[in-house]
Amino acid sequence: MSAADPRPDAPLDAVGPQLLLRLSAVIRTARTHDVSNQAFQRQLHDLLAVIALLHGDEDECVLGAIADYFYLDGRRIKASATLLPVYHGLLGEFERRAVGGIRFLQGLHAAELERFFQLFMAAEDPAIAELLPQTIEEARIEHVVVMPAADLDVDDLTREMTEQRTERGRAKRVFWRAVLGTKKILLRARQSGRPDLRQAKRLVQPVVDSVMRHEYSIVGLTAVKDHDEYTYAHCVNVSILSVGMGQALGLPRQVLADLGVAALLHDIGKLAVPGEVLRKPARLTPEEWHLMQRHPLEGVKMTMRMPGLSMLTLDSMRVCLEHHMNFDRTGYPEIAHDWGQATLSRIVAAGDCFDAITAHRTYHRRPRTAFEALQYLLGPTRVSFDPAVLWAMVRTVGLYPAGSVLVTDTGHVALALSPNPEDPRRPFCRLLTWPDGRAVDAAEADAWSPMPKDVRVVRVLRPEEHELATQDALAA
Repeated sequence: MSAADPRPDAPLDAVGPQLLLRLSAVIRTARTHDVSNQAFQRQLHDLLAVIALLHGDEDECVLGAIADYFYLDGRRIKASATLLPVYHGLLGEFERRAVGGIRFLQGLHAAELERFFQLFMAAEDPAIAELLPQTIEEARIEHVVVMPAADLDVDDLTREMTEQRTERGRAKRVFWRAVLGTKKILLRARQSGRPDLRQAKRLVQPVVDSVMRHEYSIVGLTAVKDHDEYTYAHCVNVSILSVGMGQALGLPRQVLADLGVAALLHDIGKLAVPGEVLRKPARLTPEEWHLMQRHPLEGVKMTMRMPGLSMLTLDSMRVCLEHHMNFDRTGYPEIAHDWGQATLSRIVAAGDCFDAITAHRTYHRRPRTAFEALQYLLGPTRVSFDPAVLWAMVRTVGLYPAGSVLVTDTGHVALALSPNPEDPRRPFCRLLTWPDGRAVDAAEADAWSPMPKDVRVVRVLRPEEHELATQDALAA
């Protein structure tokens, strides 16, 4: 559906994501353009078209942000994989302004919506944010009403959530804050020549807290690859996987925190690689591959520019240098004298490889599934990795990593959502079909949290054997 060409019969489930996309586009454009600019006006009118579509014969439409979810007229907006960056970016915009919801009333026109966004953007300052509802009223904006977060009844909108979903909600919040925060770190590092270590520590700490609480839903989110922010999510994925492996190996909390930061910054040297080489859809030429192989050295140079000298700085430098050096002394960069990977580097190397080979590459027929990636690491390439780290990898992602479509001995088909730290053979799952082949209805009990002890996986389906939108199911 095009926002500029709305259809009167478009269902609410289809229009909700469009509203978020258009709202995000207006906010993004307002950061770089004056409201009189043609680019801003075009985005504004596209948003207004979606709002008009939602009004129909109704007096208003209400967009609420509660407990890490968006609700449109009381119905939760489900985020597909491609919508996730927008979804969680907007949650952050609402949170910074202490906004719990926005009511768009019938009769809203472009000039009024334009004035609203001028005030909304200014309210990013916390001192102004608390006055936003009053400021809007004083500006005589009558058809847009801001609802403070403190005024919304959280219980009414979250009553249907189970405890497992609550954990997934927390995990999504931590994950997407880390992705969007990492994006800011890397973009600023491109300008300044050095990463912000303090900001990286703030992003990683909630990840460590989740893993220390044995809440492994956040590990399941690393399987979501089909979204626009994957470049930055890769760094977050490697950090999460590394912290999980470190936990399995018994590393103390402070070491886990340092490991998470070093993993988050492991690819910082790629900022020095030309963009056309990084984004090239075909295989690299020898010259381009030489440029790519320099990124560990460039990462060391960038981390050396960070102020002060601490163990965390040294750990980050060494992980940047060594994350492509293999346990069997192959890999790059080549070191003339005897040199062995540090423990943290060995962990990050495995996490980096696992996440990278499951990502989309246009010169591959299809990316490996997480299950295939685990087989690859434990099979032909196992000599490249520390055996203890590979064991920790299995403990972290499970024998059937998130995204695996499983056939059980009971005849059920299920989608693995996240690992079970108590038993890697029995992941947390969403049931897809009953033993008689019927699809599991959304109204029916549809989750194994985790897979029952008397159920056993007999086969993992390849993508060619099913037509399931596993990425969207993982993101839901």
